[in-house]
Amino acid sequence: MAAWPKRFTVWDVLNYLCLFLVCFLMIYPFWQQLVISFATPEAYYSEWYHLIPKSFTFVNYLYNLQNPQTFRSFFISVGITVSGTFLGLAMCIMAGFFLSKSWLKGRNFLFFLFVFTHFMRGGLIPFFVTVDKLGMNRTFFALVIPYLMEMYYIVLFKNYFQRMTVSLEEAAKIDGANDIQVLLRVVVPTAKPVIAAVGLFIAVRFWNDWFPGLIFLDDIRMFPLALYLRNLLQYLISTIETPTSAFEMAAPAPARAAVIMITITPIILVYPFLQKHFVKGIMLGAVKQ
Repeated sequence: MAAWPKRFTVWDVLNYLCLFLVCFLMIYPFWQQLVISFATPEAYYSEWYHLIPKSFTFVNYLYNLQNPQTFRSFFISVGITVSGTFLGLAMCIMAGFFLSKSWLKGRNFLFFLFVFTHFMRGGLIPFFVTVDKLGMNRTFFALVIPYLMEMYYIVLFKNYFQRMTVSLEEAAKIDGANDIQVLLRVVVPTAKPVIAAVGLFIAVRFWNDWFPGLIFLDDIRMFPLALYLRNLLQYLISTIETPTSAFEMAAPAPARAAVIMITITPIILVYPFLQKHFVKGIMLGAVKQ
């Protein structure tokens, strides 16, 4: 067992205080929204900080879930997130793998093009025109295909693949494997920490991003959950409702808190399964040797 320090120095006290303050600032907003989401209007208006729950009701969640569009948008977001994460990982892995090979002709020029397009973008209007000319406007393709490749993730994979032992690939090629087989059967199985970390980044990005749907979709039945709940939040903020039924007894603030909890809960449930790979994957891909 590790022995406790015999005495605390001033630095130790300040360190613990800073860590406690950081943890509190990270946890308190989430806890506050959770408490408010289950609060009745009376309990909400009678409390300022909402540290301790004073009431418990599901009315705020029923208020948001009574609309069938909520479930439709939820499954749309699941489809976009799953397909976008899978395709995004495939594109970034392939790009990072081949950019890490010294035998690839024009590798430096290709890498320069990736970096250039990352820092020098054309702007929103040329981007919209390009997507529209490709026939993806008003379709789900506009929410996925333009966002499959991110330079940061490609660099992570590239640096990780450059750290791998060359003998593994050489042994596979001696057995008759080509570059694609080496990538799928040798490289990818050994890159699970980086894949898990980058996959989580990509999934969170697709799940939370409402802006592409705002500019490319005009049918509310196609709205992903983030965009649908964003519009619902704006409606709750700008509208003062008069309660006329059980579903309409929710105050705007508790209803907004319920919307926030509905949105972030799926990602929170996924994160623990990938946590063990998260830090390791980022460190392995971020350090270049």
